Amino acid sequence: MPRQKVPDIEFNHFVLGQINDLFAQEKIYINPAYQRGDIWKHSQKIELIRSIESGYSIGVLVLFLNDLGKYEILDGQQRLLAIKKYLDGTLDLTETEFTAYQDLERRERIHTDAYCIYYLKLKSHDTESREEDIVQTFLRLQEGTPLNKAEKISAHRGAFKDAFKEAGDASELFKRMSGDKRFRLRLLAAEMLLLELEGDFENKIFPSLELQSFISAIKTYKKRVPPSKLRFYMANLDLLHISLNYLLTALKPSEALALYLLVSYLRKHKAGNQNLPNEISAFAKEFLKKLNSFSIYDKEAPKGMPGEIFQKYRAYKFAAKVMTTPESLKSRFEMILGEFARLKPHIEKDPKRYHDEEQKRELFFRQEGLCAHCGKPMDFRKSTADHVVSHGEGGKTDDLSNAQLLHERCHQKLEKSRRKQRKKEIAAGNLTRAGKAP
Repeated sequence: MPRQKVPDIEFNHFVLGQINDLFAQEKIYINPAYQRGDIWKHSQKIELIRSIESGYSIGVLVLFLNDLGKYEILDGQQRLLAIKKYLDGTLDLTETEFTAYQDLERRERIHTDAYCIYYLKLKSHDTESREEDIVQTFLRLQEGTPLNKAEKISAHRGAFKDAFKEAGDASELFKRMSGDKRFRLRLLAAEMLLLELEGDFENKIFPSLELQSFISAIKTYKKRVPPSKLRFYMANLDLLHISLNYLLTALKPSEALALYLLVSYLRKHKAGNQNLPNEISAFAKEFLKKLNSFSIYDKEAPKGMPGEIFQKYRAYKFAAKVMTTPESLKSRFEMILGEFARLKPHIEKDPKRYHDEEQKRELFFRQEGLCAHCGKPMDFRKSTADHVVSHGEGGKTDDLSNAQLLHERCHQKLEKSRRKQRKKEIAAGNLTRAGKAP
């Protein structure tokens, strides 16, 4: 049995008249990383003010002394926010018996300001476990309150949480979407990151999106999220934002998740991605139009939609109802990928990226040991193989008629020349940077 964690506990109080100053001086801190914001109903706030005016206790707050010397509210945020609204004059009292705080008589205000608000102040001396202590204390205090999955995940600390929180706060994708009540869009950012880190796109195997999968990822990626994976994830978000644009304002999280899976797969496996944003844009419009052209309970296809297509989209809708299971994710991914292939036929990248040693030997002797670029003799050990039609454009590695052997320096010069040509085409508007996988 591990040694019991015993924090310092101090029981104290402040008076109601101090609350605005405590917030202004940032002595009391509402941590937006996991706190839910102002979610109490108006009636709950009025009942709290009624308790205060009647001299009843409103319970004990729980505060935690953090590394910055501020008191994080672990329990009592809604009570403090309601009181602050009352003090600021922003709480609607029109249909109540209460007088606005600003209109109280001097004696009444003195009496109200003197109302005592009691709190427990916790402090952990263990620097290694302090953050975990805050998280666990918060979660246990909220066990009587129905926290949703997003709120529970947001209460944790670490690199994984930092990555999806930053994406949720900074990405233009989530800014254009609506409905971030109780961290829903932050959860969507976490779901997309989890799928990117733990999903096997090639074999269509994905993790569950239930709470335990996120807790596991938080532990696995507590110190570090692989930078290359994180860059790819952020680039996927950017491409989705560019592609979907105004469609994002009405997009459901479940729809956005399926489109994320599609974009991530295509950036890894589709050849010729220079025009991918436009392709995704056109596809998404058609896909979402079909998806929203009938109810899940309709048994007949809408006018103009073939029965086979109707059944496919209907099955997708049913799968989306259980959106967190690996089976649902696989089913929806297969459907949306199949629809993209049907509506936007494309060439898949060769799974084999590099030429092997035997292929390079064959090329060496086919070219009589001469560099295909400069025509001079090569040292086989210092030569490199090149795709004439690039791998990213669909060039096949096992097709040696599409390959050439070069001096290392000649290969570098050739790649530099290709990059320069690509920049010219981008500047001329013929290509776009978006959609190119790293």
